[in-house]
Amino acid sequence: MHHVFGIRHHGPGSTHRLLKALESLQPDCILIEGPPDGDKLIRHIADPEMQPPVALLIYNPKDLSEGAYYPFADFSPEWQAMQFGLKRSIPTRFMDLPQALQFTLNRTDTNDAQLALELEKALEADDATEQQKAENKRILADPLGYLAKLAGYEDSERWWEVTFEHWTHEEIFPVLYEMMAALREEVNATESVREQQREAYMRQQIRLAYKEGFERIAVVCGAWHSPALQDMDKYKVSKDKALLRGIRKTKTEATWIPWTYDRLSFQSGYRAGVISPAYYQLLFSHPEQVVIRWMTEVARLLRKEDLDASSAHVIEAVRLAQTISSLRKLQVPGIGELREAAISIFCSGYPEQLELVEQKLIIGDRMGQVPPSIPVIPLQKDLEKSIKSARLTKERNSSDKKEKELDLRTPSNLLASQLLHRLNILGIDWGWEREVRKYGLAGSFHEHWLLKWRPEFALKIIEAGMWGKTVYEASQAFIRKQIESLDKLPALSKLVDQTLKADLKEVIELLVSALQAQSAKTQDIQLLMDALPPLVNALRYGSTRQLDVGSMEQVVKQMIPRIVIGLPNASMHVDDEVAADLFDKLLSVHRSIQLLDQHEYVDAWHQMMLKMALMGKINGRLRGGCSRLLFDKRVISLETTAKHMSFSLSRANDTTDAALWVEGFLHGSGLLLIHNPGLWRIMDEWVDGLSWEVFQEILPLLRRTFSDFSAPERQKMLGLAKIKTPDAVPTETESNPQGGMDEKRARKVLPNVKLLLGLEKQ
Repeated sequence: MHHVFGIRHHGPGSTHRLLKALESLQPDCILIEGPPDGDKLIRHIADPEMQPPVALLIYNPKDLSEGAYYPFADFSPEWQAMQFGLKRSIPTRFMDLPQALQFTLNRTDTNDAQLALELEKALEADDATEQQKAENKRILADPLGYLAKLAGYEDSERWWEVTFEHWTHEEIFPVLYEMMAALREEVNATESVREQQREAYMRQQIRLAYKEGFERIAVVCGAWHSPALQDMDKYKVSKDKALLRGIRKTKTEATWIPWTYDRLSFQSGYRAGVISPAYYQLLFSHPEQVVIRWMTEVARLLRKEDLDASSAHVIEAVRLAQTISSLRKLQVPGIGELREAAISIFCSGYPEQLELVEQKLIIGDRMGQVPPSIPVIPLQKDLEKSIKSARLTKERNSSDKKEKELDLRTPSNLLASQLLHRLNILGIDWGWEREVRKYGLAGSFHEHWLLKWRPEFALKIIEAGMWGKTVYEASQAFIRKQIESLDKLPALSKLVDQTLKADLKEVIELLVSALQAQSAKTQDIQLLMDALPPLVNALRYGSTRQLDVGSMEQVVKQMIPRIVIGLPNASMHVDDEVAADLFDKLLSVHRSIQLLDQHEYVDAWHQMMLKMALMGKINGRLRGGCSRLLFDKRVISLETTAKHMSFSLSRANDTTDAALWVEGFLHGSGLLLIHNPGLWRIMDEWVDGLSWEVFQEILPLLRRTFSDFSAPERQKMLGLAKIKTPDAVPTETESNPQGGMDEKRARKVLPNVKLLLGLEKQ
């Protein structure tokens, strides 16, 4: 006969009870709720190099958007059932509805007329009222949640943990069976067609096991399904066949992939997940010492964060957790009691400290591994080889975010940079490049990356395999395809930047040719402005990599004059939203042209900005920004800048436009006003001359401008606003009457300068 063991997926208590039950039964066949598409891969879990958590990936090789993951942890009942069967050479296989059929059903959604007719005949009529149907739907969507609420719990996992995870008797499975049977009978509702098909297929597999001559069949399934699989006599074979008749099979392939505790958690969106994988692992591995070990881990993690956590804290926290569980009439403390005790003892009642380590403590940072013997596509093999060559294996095997500083003058770091850029091109965003901020690491020879490997990359790697057998081949083929489909200049220029960083030399010329053609056709100045910064960056990066960037220089040479000529007209009579966007583009182009450091481009750009700064038909933000940039580059003097400000803030001009001019002029820093009293006086007098109604109207604009300044800057401005200064005309020598170096201030820093230059010993 067959014995059904209803379990909770990833429940360590269920696992312990299941192993004892299997040991007592000594089955000659084990059927497990899972996809039969992966039966051939069960043997791999006996490999010593297979380290859970891992997931069984089933996918459609012709359409990689169709894929399904089946995660397993060391404490998962299904995983331990497979291990039990393999160690004793017991036939062990999956029995759920195959993904080969589910993929087809997902596409057709049972819309096939013939199949729908057969299903209608197979299913019994449902006489429930509409209200009953609605209630039954809610129960069927989360049966454990419904039972938890009946027991007075808001959280179904907490209810299951308290009620079953610490169960000391082996008779848990009959109890679960009776409970689920009563619930299914109470709702008295027809399940979804898919659930009926799943249970029908599982019953068919049990019948098949009987035909094969097995006598002690162990059936491991979710607790909800146990009544449908135990009471076989209640279900007609003809009805089960009718439910499954006519479903075409989709060809599938399967493999094992590494998984993480983060993805196993309920918080990740995994419906069968658990709240605390790290705690469940501890509960499975050390059930008698779970409290002590958990508190010890709390202390270790807090000490790592430079927080006080001693052995005395551990002892007191263990006692408190046990006391709380006793008061609540629990056999052992659960995750809730442990957390409360840790906050009280380690954190003095403040949960913020525990939140620093909660991710590792509750979720855990474990990532599984699969052995090399697992079948993989050629691209996967090349990727693993490339990761090893680039010395990124440690980052690959971690589920945490890892920061990585790359010095491109080091061969392995250069390989790592090229690999990460190539993967980004293929849509496998393992790493995000960030701005290098550390002193001494700026420049084109350094890159700063934030890395985090995600299990779902497995399917993306398979998808990328259609482009080539190696990462290099695949990324080049993908670029060629992109060139055909991209028709916007900014996208092409970004692709040039990516291609250079990925060192895909063979497609550079093709990409630049497409860029030249698209540039010649583009009339939109804003598109040209979007395209220029990535190209300038690519020029600098290309020279670092010693690549021939002559053709790219020609494109840039054509684009800059067109931007210089067209930008003033494109900036006239635009609304505030467009002006704000143009302002950001202007700043970006300004930085790029300064980086090029070619006099003809820089001079032409400065002349264009000077023209824009004096054009009244251009939005104030743009005019103010141009004046500021010209002053910063010493193209215009302080006296000229003051005239620009006086003209823009005169009472004859629109007040809102004047406020926008101030916003553009003060973009990035307010130090200009602090160190130039003449400019401050003009600004102060303008604000002082506003009527109360007008001031209230433009206050949001001014507040937005000044809120970007640092706290010390704002404090200094507040002090200046309290001082009444006499009228004066600002000049270049206003803040420094001597007109040159301030000797008094220079003498203060001279000793430090000598020390830095090695002219004086410390």
